[in-house]
Amino acid sequence: MNFCCPERVVRPACLVASGPSQPGRAGRTCNLHLTRALGRRRSHAPPSQRHHRRSTSTGGAPVSANGQVVTQSDVARAAGVSRSLVSLALSGSPKVAPDTRERIHRVAADLGYRVNVAASSLARRRSSIIGVVLPNLRNAFFERLARCLGEAASARGMTLFITVGSEQPTVLHQAIESLLGVRVAGIVLVSPWLPDEDLLAIAEEVPTCLVGRRSPGGKVDAVHIDEPAAARLVVDHLVGRGARTIAYIGPSTTDEASRREREQALSQAVASTRSQVGATMSVYECGRDAGPAVRAALSDQGNGSGPLGLVMHNDGFAIDAVPVLREAARDRGARVLLVSYDNTYLAEREEFSLTSVSQSDERMAAQAVELVSQRADTARNDAARSVVLAPTLVERTSSLGRRA
Repeated sequence: MNFCCPERVVRPACLVASGPSQPGRAGRTCNLHLTRALGRRRSHAPPSQRHHRRSTSTGGAPVSANGQVVTQSDVARAAGVSRSLVSLALSGSPKVAPDTRERIHRVAADLGYRVNVAASSLARRRSSIIGVVLPNLRNAFFERLARCLGEAASARGMTLFITVGSEQPTVLHQAIESLLGVRVAGIVLVSPWLPDEDLLAIAEEVPTCLVGRRSPGGKVDAVHIDEPAAARLVVDHLVGRGARTIAYIGPSTTDEASRREREQALSQAVASTRSQVGATMSVYECGRDAGPAVRAALSDQGNGSGPLGLVMHNDGFAIDAVPVLREAARDRGARVLLVSYDNTYLAEREEFSLTSVSQSDERMAAQAVELVSQRADTARNDAARSVVLAPTLVERTSSLGRRA
């Protein structure tokens, strides 16, 4: 591997895009509020009622038979579901499975829950805050995307409230509950690790846009790159440089939808080359450190003919791979073509010089804010809208196949 070659950008022959055009950017800075939502969400009740244990009117806080305040979050915890799903079930939505709806109603009755009419009315008031949930702070792409979201929100006179949801469903639900608790105008979920049912329920409560994941339908809008087009760019690049064995390394969490979409797209792209070059693909999973998975891929490759095409799920994992590949090249002359996704500032650094797929984070952010704002401003209830952005492949020295 040689790390001194200037980069070259490869674009697909046809760009795929849909949805509204990108709004203009303003120069002023948006305040970013960063919090970890590890506690319980605030009550929707007005401040004058928030700390009372009893209510004497039907419009007050929900109370149980013994006077204890009961919230939808309490019902959700007892039923083992998300608060958004509780809200849907209690409002009689047909989008909740009958057995789930019956269980939620039973738990709510057991706890003595009553609908808080005053809080529901207050929650519908217009907010100037957009909530953003990031999966973690380890990926440089998420940091860059958050800044772009801030600029796009500021251009519309809005503010971001950012929380980190983690890869743990419980913590992720708590992060979303914290945003619902401050009555945000809408929520942007970045690569969320949530089942479709939960996403559909959240979108029934508040305008919701996914970034980096396809929409499950309903009212859930989405902005993401064209994964099949990106996969074709990657596979054509590797096969064109002699790789006949391709290994993809992605996160081990099975519920990570973006990983499944990427893996499937790469698999289909490799399959399309078999009649011409007979390329094959293997899949490996990794935790926070991709090094062990890289070693496994190298071991399975053995002394096969031609270089190994190694595709990492993101630049962070690719950086984990670099020292392992240098060691393998030094000790046994292994030849590896390394490609990753996200094209962060780390990919540009000379010591890594990663060939990487660019996802156009500025346009992603602008489109996500526009979709959320449109639903919030007009209270539109139309079907999910998706904006599919064309990827580009930025070529650097990691995929030249030279020994380190």
